[in-house]
Amino acid sequence: MANSEKLKKLIEEVREESSVAVQFSEKLTKEFSEDLDNAIRELEVIMDSIGESSIEDIPDTQLEYYCVKIPALMYRAGVKLEEFGLMADISSSQKRQEYNEAMLKVSGTVQEKKARVEQLIEDKALVEVIYKRTYNSLRGKLDMAEKLYSGLKKALSKRISESDLDRFSKDSYVRRSEEDD
Repeated sequence: MANSEKLKKLIEEVREESSVAVQFSEKLTKEFSEDLDNAIRELEVIMDSIGESSIEDIPDTQLEYYCVKIPALMYRAGVKLEEFGLMADISSSQKRQEYNEAMLKVSGTVQEKKARVEQLIEDKALVEVIYKRTYNSLRGKLDMAEKLYSGLKKALSKRISESDLDRFSKDSYVRRSEEDD
């Protein structure tokens, strides 16, 4: 039981210490994925409205709209994803540079120096974590949006194929009827 209580306490400490980083990361992610999130929520509302029935109940115009809208939103979010990747790399480089500079200035044993330096660069490390988390979060959203887009594309392609097949069948029936006359 003592281990369970200790574990709960440690988890709560981590939650408290990470709350600022999580808030910054969520704010950055939201800023650059909000339109994509909204489009996906709109699709969820549409899917909820048809319930357990078929995707065929979604009008063609809406399918076409989201087949165009989602990639456009993904493109914008993808540009920001690359920026976050660059910022993560730069923050990592800054942290490493500050670490090396601090190691030269701090005295003591190697272990003492490392401990002291890690305290000194804590802010740089936090910035690096925020950018990496934001990058990963946005990457995950883009991956899921890609899967959603792929599903929409398949549904639209199926409709187009069925429409073409239906039109071809009607055309050949009309031609046969004309030939019989």
